[in-house]
Amino acid sequence: VKEALRKMKSGKAVGPDNIPVEVWKSLGEEGVAWLTDFFNVIFKTARMPQEWRHSTIIPLYKNKGDAQNCNNYRGIKLLSHTMKLWERVIEGRLRTTIEISENQFGFRPGRSTIEAIHLLRSLMECYRDRK
Repeated sequence: VKEALRKMKSGKAVGPDNIPVEVWKSLGEEGVAWLTDFFNVIFKTARMPQEWRHSTIIPLYKNKGDAQNCNNYRGIKLLSHTMKLWERVIEGRLRTTIEISENQFGFRPGRSTIEAIHLLRSLMECYRDRK
């Protein structure tokens, strides 16, 4: 929990619960201990708070085109920072127990779509050279 909290960026917009990540950071070790206990209860009971299923969607102007045109906006989904911390903790637990294929490029640190495209092109060229 401490590591997940450390990695969270401050100054981000809050979700429906209106709790900024700075609140958890300001509570120090006591806050980390409370969150750890809370997350362990969620993990053991397999029941997360219903409020975490809610989000706030705000329109964000893309800075191009007519600002009066709805197509020039994209939606941003604001989620609870507490839920985001929970997700990071779970992700950390999963990454230590599950082996992810080397062919998986999405949602992996240090991997990018550029690498996936390069690999695909290399395979296509190799296959084409065989014919």
